[in-house]
Amino acid sequence: MMQTISSKDNPKLKAVRALVRSKKDRQQTSAFVMEGIRALSALADGSALPQYRLKELWISPDAVDVVKAFAVPVYMVDREVMEQLSDCRTSQGILGVVEYTPEPLVIDPARGNYLLLDGLADPGNLGTLIRSAVAFGFAGVFLHGDTVEVFNPKTVRATMGALPFCKVWKTGGEIFQCLEKSGYDLISTVIHGGENLSTMKFGPKNVLVIGNEAHGVSEAIQRCATRQLSIPMFGTIESLNAAVAGSVCMFSMTSRA
Repeated sequence: MMQTISSKDNPKLKAVRALVRSKKDRQQTSAFVMEGIRALSALADGSALPQYRLKELWISPDAVDVVKAFAVPVYMVDREVMEQLSDCRTSQGILGVVEYTPEPLVIDPARGNYLLLDGLADPGNLGTLIRSAVAFGFAGVFLHGDTVEVFNPKTVRATMGALPFCKVWKTGGEIFQCLEKSGYDLISTVIHGGENLSTMKFGPKNVLVIGNEAHGVSEAIQRCATRQLSIPMFGTIESLNAAVAGSVCMFSMTSRA
């Protein structure tokens, strides 16, 4: 069923605008906005994780043909309104409101690779790391400290449709007790002085820690770490972008598992 929304004061349209602009609204409603036909199709066909559920679609007139397979309410607005809702420079003409049901923290006691992000500040970096975690088969992502909100529109866009396939938990100090009890290696990345990534051996249970872009991994987590790793670099470059460094490490860990 499709309904045309022409009034900019329509309550449903205002609610979508609030999800785009307000972290508070996203938290209170456990919902966020996601763009892109591939990601939305995964939500519709059941291939995404069950904690993500497509609630409704918003389209511009040029996207009418792509929504026939969706069994959710569809609201059509003119192209100008869609561009205002979109976080992209040029909207694809379709976005979805996605509801999220938080899952309890569950760590596989037998084996697995997890990513822990400590105070990551840039939504683009967070989104890219989530995408890489899905690509390299990581079991989930822990958001620790002041890490940027996962449902920030820039974060969601940077995942390139990977978010509905990723388990994400916001964690506090309890995570370290859970990891220690389960026998996981907490592997902190450092610029210098850690084990060389190119020769490092990994066990069956690992948590890779990527820290804040400016300050790195916090001292508190460094003290909890069971191992440290460094990426060997050459020339005059001293460090890598957080998303690049994390992706390189995740690929290395997976390829030598």
